[in-house]
Formats: sequence, C-alpha cells, structure tokens
Amino acid sequence: MVREGRIFLARLLSRVSQVDKRDNLILGSSVSDFSIDWVDGVTTDELHLKTYPYNWNYDHKPTEYAARRAHVNAMQRIVKERIGSAIVMEDDVDWDVTLKTQLQSFALGLRILQGTEQKVTASPYGDDWDIIWLGHCGVECRIDAPFFMSHNDPTVLPPRRFLPYWRDPPPVEIPDYARLTCAVNDGVCSIVYAVSYHGAQKILAALSVNPTGIAEKIDIGAQFDVSLGRMCGSGFLQCFASFPSLTGGYIPAGPSSKGSDIHGGNEDIHPISSHGVMYSTMLNINRILNGEGTITSNWDDAPAPVISPANISVTGGEMRMLKEDGVHTLAVVHS
Repeated sequence: MVREGRIFLARLLSRVSQVDKRDNLILGSSVSDFSIDWVDGVTTDELHLKTYPYNWNYDHKPTEYAARRAHVNAMQRIVKERIGSAIVMEDDVDWDVTLKTQLQSFALGLRILQGTEQKVTASPYGDDWDIIWLGHCGVECRIDAPFFMSHNDPTVLPPRRFLPYWRDPPPVEIPDYARLTCAVNDGVCSIVYAVSYHGAQKILAALSVNPTGIAEKIDIGAQFDVSLGRMCGSGFLQCFASFPSLTGGYIPAGPSSKGSDIHGGNEDIHPISSHGVMYSTMLNINRILNGEGTITSNWDDAPAPVISPANISVTGGEMRMLKEDGVHTLAVVHS
C-alpha cells in the first residue's frame, strides 16, 4: 500500500554543529503551515570508496558525491516507506509566502497537460509524472509537447530578477509576469522537486542498484541534478517543470562559507538575502509572526511592493502548442 505524500528536507552534508539551517526551515515551514521530515546528508569522511558509482567522474569534488548521496538516501526512504509522492528540498531553500496558492495554480496547468483535469487522481498534480522540478536554475522545455501559460501572476519576478539560469529560456514569447508549465528534457539544480513513488524507484535503480544497460542514456557518473536531467531527456523519467522557478534560495547573514555545503566560500560578512522569489517567506517571518496582514516584496521595483496574501488567487491560463507556423492555443482554462 502506497502512503500519502510528504515533504523531505535533504541536508547535503550532515553538519551537526550548524543547527541554524534547521532553525530557519522549521520556523519557515511552521508559518507556511506544512511539516518537513529531515534526511541527513553524508560527510565526505563517511563515504567509502566502494560506494562510488563504477563510472563516477573523479574530477568532481567529493562533496558533490556526498550531495548526490543525500538525494539518493531520500529516494531510498520514499521507496522503503512506500510514500506515494514527496517534495524534496535542499536546506538553503526559500519559498514565496503564497506557495500553497502557487502550487494550486501549477497543479491546474499540469493536470491539463496530462488530460486529467476531470479525473480523480491520487496526486493533486495528476498521476502521469515522475519528477516535477519546482526549484531549479534552468530547464529545457520540450518543444514537441503542449505547454501551459498563465498570465498576470503577481508572484512571478520580472526577468531581470530571475535566478541565473544555465539553460536557454523556452523558445516561445513569455510576457512579463507569466508562468509556463511544461514537460522538460533537462534541468539544472535540484533545489526543490517533487518525486513520485515510481519515480523514486526508477532513480534508485538507475543511480545505485542496476545502472548497467542505461549508462549509455544517462550520465550516472555525474552530480545528482545532471543525472536527473539526463533521465528526463532520455524518457526514462516523465518530467515537468515551472518556468520561471517557483522557489529560490535564502542566505543568512554572515560569512559566505555558511551558505554552501558543496562549494565552500570565504569569511567575508554579507547581509541576509533571498533570491528567486517575489515575497520571501524567510524575509517576512517577523511580519507574519506579528500578525500583520501584509507582506513585502524582496525587490524595490516590484509591481506590488506590499500585498495581502489573501488577495493572491489561483491563476488560470491556456494550453498551447508550438508548431511550424507559430503558437496555437488548444484550450483556455479559468481558475
């Protein structure tokens, strides 16, 4: 029997002494009214050489394999506990105060793309998916499949405020404050993603248990997000994403060495910051705890610098298809 969904927080390395990240995320999730379970990472000292994949690229840092192992451990737990689907977050994530409304809008578009808008499904996002890339630093939308575009979404950043993306934007015109939901061939960064039970089974098989036979299709000797992107592109996994990314990142005040488990940093002190979201949960913590009815944007040039979350509603949109003679509208969906 497969159980209902969960949210996992994957710590990329198990740094017992740095409990502040746990403080941040437990408090942030509490004001957003969801609960998280922790999947502790693995330190490089705990990695035995025999655990590395047979074709691991040793040009990568040991910390990159440790980060990959943390995600594989999350897949192992999902399979072991037979969890129907889970959202996996890395421990430097930030999300919009209106995340639940954003996810409802995203689910509306995703169900249309799967043709399940009128069907009863186990997941609110439909049942025909393995990976949903919610937080990323670049995705490659499939151009041979329909996509869903919603307009006038006040939580979408203007393009100049997007995260640095390592993939080209979708090859269609995207108006400001519009959001795309699309099937994807590739993605970069595993900041936040949803994975189905069957998807977790396949990832565990591909990255650990039975890699031979599919090594030619996916680069299983790479970092986790690179391998995940290859699995999407090969058709081994059925993958979807939001563009731009739904979630971003949070950097607490202090030296940059606190911010990354993989790449380190220096000891120069920097102020608190958030990127990739319009109305940061982490930066609005005090307003929420004080019972204020409004939240503020991270950005001075936001169209609505101060809003009431209650006024943000689910957005509809259109299912469209890119063809040789241009973009065609296939269906219009109202919220």
